[in-house]
Amino acid sequence: MAEPIISLLDPEFEDDPVGALARLRGMSPLVRIGFPGGPPVWLITRGEEIKAALNDSRFVADVSKVPGHQGPSIAEEALASLDLPVEMLSYFRSNLQVQDGESHARLRRLAAPAFSGRRIKALRPRIEETSARLVDELAQKGSGDLLRDYSTPLTGAVICELIGIDEADQPQLRKWMDEYASADVDFSTSIRELSDYLKKLIQRRRAEPADDLVSALVQTMDEDGDRLDEAEVISTVAVLVNAGYHSTAHFIPNAVLTLLDNPDQLALLRARPEALPHAVEELMRIATPLPATGPRYATEDFEFAGVSICRGDAVTGSLLSANNDPRLFSEPERCDVERVLKPGEGHLAFGAGPHRCFGASLANLEGEIALNHLMVQRDSLEITVSRSRLKYRELIPGGARMLSACPVRL
Repeated sequence: MAEPIISLLDPEFEDDPVGALARLRGMSPLVRIGFPGGPPVWLITRGEEIKAALNDSRFVADVSKVPGHQGPSIAEEALASLDLPVEMLSYFRSNLQVQDGESHARLRRLAAPAFSGRRIKALRPRIEETSARLVDELAQKGSGDLLRDYSTPLTGAVICELIGIDEADQPQLRKWMDEYASADVDFSTSIRELSDYLKKLIQRRRAEPADDLVSALVQTMDEDGDRLDEAEVISTVAVLVNAGYHSTAHFIPNAVLTLLDNPDQLALLRARPEALPHAVEELMRIATPLPATGPRYATEDFEFAGVSICRGDAVTGSLLSANNDPRLFSEPERCDVERVLKPGEGHLAFGAGPHRCFGASLANLEGEIALNHLMVQRDSLEITVSRSRLKYRELIPGGARMLSACPVRL
Protein backbone atom coordinates (compact mmCIF):
# COMPACT_ATOMS: atom_id res chain seq x y z
CA MET A 1 0.00 0.00 0.00
CA ALA A 2 1.32 3.43 -0.95
CA GLU A 3 2.17 5.79 1.87
CA PRO A 4 -0.34 8.65 2.28
CA ILE A 5 1.12 11.99 1.25
CA ILE A 6 0.66 14.84 3.73
CA SER A 7 0.48 18.40 2.42
CA LEU A 8 2.37 21.08 4.32
CA LEU A 9 -0.22 23.52 2.97
CA ASP A 10 -2.82 22.09 5.35
CA PRO A 11 -3.96 24.87 7.73
CA GLU A 12 -2.77 23.00 10.83
CA PHE A 13 0.86 23.51 9.81
CA GLU A 14 0.36 27.28 9.82
CA ASP A 15 -2.02 27.51 12.79
CA ASP A 16 -0.11 25.16 15.12
CA PRO A 17 3.08 23.82 13.50
CA VAL A 18 4.48 22.36 16.74
CA GLY A 19 1.24 20.52 17.45
CA ALA A 20 0.90 19.33 13.85
CA LEU A 21 4.45 17.97 13.88
CA ALA A 22 3.82 16.28 17.24
CA ARG A 23 0.93 14.42 15.59
CA LEU A 24 3.21 13.30 12.75
CA ARG A 25 5.96 12.36 15.21
CA GLY A 26 3.48 10.10 17.00
CA MET A 27 2.52 8.44 13.71
CA SER A 28 5.97 7.46 12.50
CA PRO A 29 9.65 8.52 12.48
CA LEU A 30 9.22 9.14 8.72
CA VAL A 31 6.14 10.40 6.88
CA ARG A 32 5.57 11.24 3.22
CA ILE A 33 4.99 14.93 2.53
CA GLY A 34 4.24 16.74 -0.70
CA PHE A 35 5.25 20.10 -2.11
CA PRO A 36 3.29 21.95 -4.82
CA GLY A 37 4.63 20.85 -8.20
CA GLY A 38 7.34 18.68 -6.67
CA PRO A 39 7.91 15.01 -5.90
CA PRO A 40 6.97 13.47 -2.53
CA VAL A 41 9.65 13.70 0.16
CA TRP A 42 10.23 11.70 3.32
CA LEU A 43 10.04 13.97 6.39
CA ILE A 44 11.99 12.66 9.38
CA THR A 45 10.05 13.68 12.48
CA ARG A 46 12.15 12.47 15.41
CA GLY A 47 15.39 13.87 16.75
CA GLU A 48 17.54 10.76 17.06
CA GLU A 49 16.57 9.63 13.57
CA ILE A 50 17.45 13.06 12.14
CA LYS A 51 20.89 12.87 13.77
CA ALA A 52 21.34 9.39 12.36
CA ALA A 53 20.35 10.45 8.83
CA LEU A 54 22.67 13.46 8.86
CA ASN A 55 25.55 11.16 9.82
CA ASP A 56 24.65 8.39 7.35
CA SER A 57 26.80 8.42 4.21
CA ARG A 58 24.04 6.58 2.32
CA PHE A 59 22.20 9.90 2.24
CA VAL A 60 23.88 12.55 0.06
CA ALA A 61 23.22 16.24 -0.58
CA ASP A 62 24.43 16.01 -4.19
CA VAL A 63 21.78 14.14 -6.17
CA SER A 64 24.25 13.44 -8.97
CA LYS A 65 25.96 11.00 -6.57
CA VAL A 66 22.90 8.74 -6.68
CA PRO A 67 23.72 5.83 -9.02
CA GLY A 68 21.64 5.94 -12.16
CA HIS A 69 20.00 9.25 -11.31
CA GLN A 70 19.22 11.61 -14.15
CA GLY A 71 17.81 15.12 -13.95
CA PRO A 72 18.01 18.01 -11.52
CA SER A 73 17.70 18.05 -7.75
CA ILE A 74 14.65 19.52 -6.04
CA ALA A 75 16.49 22.82 -5.52
CA GLU A 76 17.73 22.90 -9.13
CA GLU A 77 14.17 22.43 -10.38
CA ALA A 78 13.14 25.49 -8.35
CA LEU A 79 16.08 27.51 -9.70
CA ALA A 80 15.28 26.50 -13.27
CA SER A 81 11.95 28.32 -13.01
CA LEU A 82 13.82 31.61 -12.45
CA ASP A 83 15.39 31.70 -15.91
CA LEU A 84 18.86 32.26 -14.50
CA PRO A 85 22.03 32.19 -16.66
CA VAL A 86 23.81 28.84 -16.85
CA GLU A 87 26.71 30.18 -14.78
CA MET A 88 24.33 30.77 -11.86
CA LEU A 89 23.52 27.07 -11.81
CA SER A 90 27.25 26.31 -11.77
CA TYR A 91 27.56 28.53 -8.68
CA PHE A 92 24.77 26.57 -7.00
CA ARG A 93 26.38 23.22 -7.82
CA SER A 94 29.65 24.51 -6.29
CA ASN A 95 27.84 25.36 -3.06
CA LEU A 96 29.32 23.54 -0.06
CA GLN A 97 25.78 22.85 1.18
CA VAL A 98 25.19 20.50 -1.76
CA GLN A 99 28.59 18.79 -1.71
CA ASP A 100 29.45 15.51 -0.04
CA GLY A 101 32.49 13.56 1.07
CA GLU A 102 35.90 14.93 0.18
CA SER A 103 34.57 17.74 -2.04
CA HIS A 104 32.50 19.04 0.88
CA ALA A 105 35.31 18.51 3.38
CA ARG A 106 37.69 20.41 1.11
CA LEU A 107 35.45 23.50 0.88
CA ARG A 108 34.66 23.35 4.57
CA ARG A 109 38.35 23.03 5.45
CA LEU A 110 39.09 26.23 3.54
CA ALA A 111 36.18 28.28 4.88
CA ALA A 112 35.98 27.10 8.49
CA PRO A 113 39.11 28.94 9.79
CA ALA A 114 37.28 32.25 9.33
CA PHE A 115 34.89 31.02 12.05
CA SER A 116 37.52 29.72 14.47
CA GLY A 117 37.12 30.35 18.17
CA ARG A 118 39.98 32.87 18.05
CA ARG A 119 38.38 34.85 15.22
CA ILE A 120 34.95 34.86 16.85
CA LYS A 121 36.36 35.92 20.22
CA ALA A 122 38.22 38.77 18.52
CA LEU A 123 34.93 39.97 17.00
CA ARG A 124 33.18 40.43 20.37
CA PRO A 125 34.20 44.09 20.93
CA ARG A 126 33.08 45.01 17.41
CA ILE A 127 29.74 43.21 17.85
CA GLU A 128 29.23 44.86 21.24
CA GLU A 129 29.97 48.28 19.76
CA THR A 130 27.68 47.83 16.75
CA SER A 131 24.85 46.44 18.87
CA ALA A 132 25.07 49.24 21.44
CA ARG A 133 24.99 51.87 18.71
CA LEU A 134 21.96 50.35 17.02
CA VAL A 135 20.08 50.03 20.32
CA ASP A 136 20.85 53.67 21.20
CA GLU A 137 19.66 54.84 17.79
CA LEU A 138 16.45 52.84 18.14
CA ALA A 139 15.90 54.19 21.66
CA GLN A 140 16.41 57.77 20.45
CA LYS A 141 13.76 57.22 17.77
CA GLY A 142 11.47 55.77 20.41
CA SER A 143 10.02 53.14 18.11
CA GLY A 144 10.92 51.24 14.98
CA ASP A 145 11.26 47.82 13.43
CA LEU A 146 13.46 45.38 15.34
CA LEU A 147 14.41 43.65 12.10
CA ARG A 148 15.11 46.69 9.93
CA ASP A 149 16.60 48.93 12.62
CA TYR A 150 18.54 46.43 14.70
CA SER A 151 18.96 42.75 13.86
CA THR A 152 19.63 42.83 10.09
CA PRO A 153 22.10 45.77 10.31
CA LEU A 154 23.84 43.94 13.16
CA THR A 155 24.18 40.52 11.57
CA GLY A 156 24.88 42.04 8.15
CA ALA A 157 27.77 44.10 9.49
CA VAL A 158 29.25 41.17 11.41
CA ILE A 159 29.19 38.57 8.64
CA CYS A 160 30.33 41.09 6.02
CA GLU A 161 33.31 42.14 8.13
CA LEU A 162 34.28 38.54 8.81
CA ILE A 163 34.08 37.55 5.16
CA GLY A 164 35.57 40.73 3.71
CA ILE A 165 32.75 42.88 2.31
CA ASP A 166 33.83 46.53 2.42
CA GLU A 167 31.76 48.67 4.80
CA ALA A 168 30.65 51.03 2.01
CA ASP A 169 29.21 48.05 0.10
CA GLN A 170 27.33 46.50 3.02
CA PRO A 171 23.98 48.37 2.58
CA GLN A 172 23.78 47.17 -1.02
CA LEU A 173 24.64 43.64 0.04
CA ARG A 174 21.86 43.68 2.67
CA LYS A 175 19.47 44.86 -0.03
CA TRP A 176 20.38 41.90 -2.23
CA MET A 177 19.98 39.52 0.71
CA ASP A 178 16.58 40.99 1.62
CA GLU A 179 15.41 40.63 -1.97
CA TYR A 180 16.63 37.04 -2.04
CA ALA A 181 14.43 36.23 0.96
CA SER A 182 11.36 38.09 -0.31
CA ALA A 183 8.52 36.21 -1.98
CA ASP A 184 7.37 39.51 -3.53
CA VAL A 185 10.53 40.25 -5.53
CA ASP A 186 12.06 38.58 -8.58
CA PHE A 187 15.39 37.92 -6.92
CA SER A 188 17.08 36.64 -10.08
CA THR A 189 18.31 40.19 -10.70
CA SER A 190 19.74 40.33 -7.17
CA ILE A 191 21.58 37.05 -7.71
CA ARG A 192 23.13 38.31 -10.95
CA GLU A 193 24.19 41.60 -9.36
CA LEU A 194 25.62 39.85 -6.32
CA SER A 195 27.69 37.50 -8.48
CA ASP A 196 29.00 40.43 -10.54
CA TYR A 197 29.93 42.24 -7.33
CA LEU A 198 31.77 39.18 -5.97
CA LYS A 199 33.74 38.80 -9.21
CA LYS A 200 34.97 42.39 -8.81
CA LEU A 201 35.69 41.81 -5.11
CA ILE A 202 37.85 38.81 -6.01
CA GLN A 203 39.85 41.03 -8.35
CA ARG A 204 40.29 43.68 -5.63
CA ARG A 205 41.41 41.16 -3.01
CA ARG A 206 43.85 39.61 -5.48
CA ALA A 207 45.43 43.05 -5.96
CA GLU A 208 45.15 44.11 -2.30
CA PRO A 209 44.74 41.15 0.11
CA ALA A 210 43.21 41.74 3.54
CA ASP A 211 42.76 39.66 6.70
CA ASP A 212 39.44 38.16 5.63
CA LEU A 213 37.89 35.04 4.15
CA VAL A 214 37.68 36.35 0.58
CA SER A 215 41.41 37.06 0.52
CA ALA A 216 42.16 33.59 1.91
CA LEU A 217 39.98 31.94 -0.73
CA VAL A 218 41.50 34.05 -3.51
CA GLN A 219 44.97 32.99 -2.37
CA THR A 220 43.84 29.37 -2.64
CA MET A 221 42.56 30.06 -6.17
CA ASP A 222 46.03 31.18 -7.17
CA GLU A 223 48.01 28.40 -5.52
CA ASP A 224 48.82 24.94 -6.76
CA GLY A 225 47.44 22.00 -4.86
CA ASP A 226 44.03 22.48 -3.26
CA ARG A 227 43.04 25.06 -5.85
CA LEU A 228 39.56 26.66 -5.89
CA ASP A 229 37.89 27.91 -9.03
CA GLU A 230 35.97 31.17 -9.28
CA ALA A 231 32.57 29.49 -9.07
CA GLU A 232 33.55 27.81 -5.78
CA VAL A 233 34.73 31.08 -4.27
CA ILE A 234 31.60 32.97 -5.34
CA SER A 235 29.22 30.26 -4.16
CA THR A 236 31.01 29.81 -0.83
CA VAL A 237 30.98 33.53 -0.06
CA ALA A 238 27.33 33.91 -1.14
CA VAL A 239 26.17 30.97 0.98
CA LEU A 240 28.02 32.15 4.08
CA VAL A 241 26.79 35.73 3.76
CA ASN A 242 23.21 34.58 3.26
CA ALA A 243 23.29 32.13 6.16
CA GLY A 244 25.10 34.46 8.54
CA TYR A 245 22.77 37.33 7.69
CA HIS A 246 19.29 35.82 7.70
CA SER A 247 19.32 33.06 10.28
CA THR A 248 20.59 35.09 13.25
CA ALA A 249 18.76 38.25 12.20
CA HIS A 250 15.48 36.36 12.43
CA PHE A 251 16.46 34.40 15.53
CA ILE A 252 16.82 37.63 17.53
CA PRO A 253 13.18 38.82 17.30
CA ASN A 254 11.97 35.23 17.76
CA ALA A 255 14.03 35.00 20.96
CA VAL A 256 12.72 38.40 22.14
CA LEU A 257 9.14 37.19 21.65
CA THR A 258 9.91 33.97 23.50
CA LEU A 259 11.29 35.84 26.51
CA LEU A 260 8.33 38.25 26.55
CA ASP A 261 6.05 35.20 26.57
CA ASN A 262 8.02 33.78 29.52
CA PRO A 263 8.45 36.68 31.95
CA ASP A 264 9.71 34.39 34.72
CA GLN A 265 12.63 33.33 32.52
CA LEU A 266 13.32 36.92 31.52
CA ALA A 267 13.35 37.94 35.19
CA LEU A 268 15.80 35.14 35.90
CA LEU A 269 18.17 36.39 33.19
CA ARG A 270 17.96 39.95 34.47
CA ALA A 271 18.88 38.71 37.93
CA ARG A 272 21.65 36.48 36.59
CA PRO A 273 22.95 37.91 33.29
CA GLU A 274 25.94 35.58 33.45
CA ALA A 275 23.49 32.80 32.48
CA LEU A 276 22.90 34.36 29.06
CA PRO A 277 25.34 32.20 27.04
CA HIS A 278 23.64 29.08 28.39
CA ALA A 279 20.17 30.58 27.89
CA VAL A 280 20.88 31.25 24.22
CA GLU A 281 21.15 27.49 23.65
CA GLU A 282 17.61 26.99 24.99
CA LEU A 283 16.31 29.90 22.93
CA MET A 284 17.99 28.49 19.82
CA ARG A 285 16.08 25.27 20.45
CA ILE A 286 12.75 27.09 20.67
CA ALA A 287 13.17 30.11 18.41
CA THR A 288 15.27 29.09 15.42
CA PRO A 289 13.67 30.31 12.18
CA LEU A 290 15.08 27.32 10.24
CA PRO A 291 12.54 24.49 10.50
CA ALA A 292 14.13 21.77 8.36
CA THR A 293 17.33 20.40 6.91
CA GLY A 294 18.11 20.60 3.22
CA PRO A 295 17.12 17.52 1.21
CA ARG A 296 19.29 14.41 1.18
CA TYR A 297 19.00 11.61 -1.38
CA ALA A 298 19.28 7.86 -0.79
CA THR A 299 22.09 6.29 -2.79
CA GLU A 300 20.68 2.76 -2.41
CA ASP A 301 17.65 0.81 -1.26
CA PHE A 302 17.73 0.23 2.49
CA GLU A 303 15.63 0.24 5.64
CA PHE A 304 15.89 3.35 7.80
CA ALA A 305 14.08 3.69 11.14
CA GLY A 306 11.87 0.77 10.15
CA VAL A 307 10.85 2.37 6.83
CA SER A 308 11.85 1.08 3.39
CA ILE A 309 13.75 3.80 1.53
CA CYS A 310 14.29 3.47 -2.21
CA ARG A 311 17.35 4.65 -4.11
CA GLY A 312 16.79 8.26 -5.20
CA ASP A 313 14.21 9.03 -2.50
CA ALA A 314 14.56 12.51 -1.00
CA VAL A 315 14.47 12.94 2.78
CA THR A 316 14.47 16.04 4.94
CA GLY A 317 14.58 16.36 8.72
CA SER A 318 12.17 18.57 10.66
CA LEU A 319 14.38 20.55 13.04
CA LEU A 320 11.26 22.12 14.54
CA SER A 321 9.92 18.68 15.37
CA ALA A 322 13.27 17.44 16.68
CA ASN A 323 13.69 20.42 18.96
CA ASN A 324 10.27 19.69 20.47
CA ASP A 325 10.75 15.92 20.68
CA PRO A 326 10.06 14.64 24.22
CA ARG A 327 12.41 11.75 23.47
CA LEU A 328 15.23 14.31 23.51
CA PHE A 329 13.98 16.98 25.90
CA SER A 330 11.99 16.79 29.12
CA GLU A 331 8.95 19.08 28.87
CA PRO A 332 10.05 20.46 25.48
CA GLU A 333 7.10 22.88 25.40
CA ARG A 334 8.55 24.71 28.41
CA CYS A 335 11.15 27.46 28.02
CA ASP A 336 13.81 26.77 30.65
CA VAL A 337 16.88 28.99 30.33
CA GLU A 338 18.59 26.88 33.01
CA ARG A 339 18.01 23.61 31.14
CA VAL A 340 21.12 21.44 31.48
CA LEU A 341 21.81 18.80 28.84
CA LYS A 342 24.56 16.24 28.60
CA PRO A 343 27.13 16.51 25.78
CA GLY A 344 25.61 15.29 22.55
CA GLU A 345 22.04 15.93 23.72
CA GLY A 346 21.72 19.52 22.52
CA HIS A 347 19.29 21.06 20.07
CA LEU A 348 19.46 20.58 16.32
CA ALA A 349 19.05 24.21 15.25
CA PHE A 350 22.50 24.04 13.61
CA GLY A 351 21.98 20.59 12.13
CA ALA A 352 24.32 17.67 12.80
CA GLY A 353 26.99 15.58 11.14
CA PRO A 354 29.48 16.74 8.49
CA HIS A 355 27.21 19.60 7.40
CA ARG A 356 26.64 21.03 10.89
CA CYS A 357 26.81 24.82 10.70
CA PHE A 358 30.34 26.00 11.53
CA GLY A 359 28.96 29.49 12.23
CA ALA A 360 27.18 28.25 15.37
CA SER A 361 29.54 29.97 17.81
CA LEU A 362 29.16 33.27 15.94
CA ALA A 363 25.36 33.00 15.98
CA ASN A 364 25.40 32.21 19.71
CA LEU A 365 27.64 35.20 20.43
CA GLU A 366 25.47 37.58 18.41
CA GLY A 367 22.36 36.25 20.13
CA GLU A 368 23.92 36.66 23.57
CA ILE A 369 24.98 40.26 22.92
CA ALA A 370 21.67 41.19 21.31
CA LEU A 371 19.53 39.84 24.14
CA ASN A 372 21.81 41.43 26.73
CA HIS A 373 21.49 44.87 25.14
CA LEU A 374 17.79 44.61 24.26
CA MET A 375 16.29 42.69 27.17
CA VAL A 376 18.69 42.47 30.12
CA GLN A 377 20.33 45.89 30.32
CA ARG A 378 16.97 47.50 29.45
CA ASP A 379 13.47 46.64 30.60
CA SER A 380 11.45 48.92 28.31
CA LEU A 381 11.26 46.95 25.03
CA GLU A 382 7.72 46.09 23.97
CA ILE A 383 6.03 44.89 20.79
CA THR A 384 3.69 47.61 19.52
CA VAL A 385 1.19 45.37 17.69
CA SER A 386 -0.80 42.38 18.83
CA ARG A 387 0.75 38.99 18.15
CA SER A 388 -2.02 38.19 15.70
CA ARG A 389 -0.87 41.10 13.52
CA LEU A 390 2.73 39.91 13.25
CA LYS A 391 3.17 38.59 9.71
CA TYR A 392 5.42 35.72 8.71
CA ARG A 393 6.59 34.60 5.29
CA GLU A 394 7.80 31.32 3.82
CA LEU A 395 9.58 31.14 0.48
CA ILE A 396 8.57 27.49 0.16
CA PRO A 397 6.13 25.40 2.24
CA GLY A 398 7.97 24.09 5.27
CA GLY A 399 10.91 26.40 4.60
CA ALA A 400 12.37 29.18 6.74
CA ARG A 401 9.55 30.98 8.56
CA MET A 402 10.60 34.59 8.95
CA LEU A 403 8.93 37.66 10.35
CA SER A 404 8.18 40.31 7.76
CA ALA A 405 8.47 43.04 10.39
CA CYS A 406 8.60 43.37 14.16
CA PRO A 407 7.38 46.81 15.34
CA VAL A 408 8.78 47.73 18.76
CA ARG A 409 9.06 50.57 21.21
CA LEU A 410 12.21 50.98 23.27
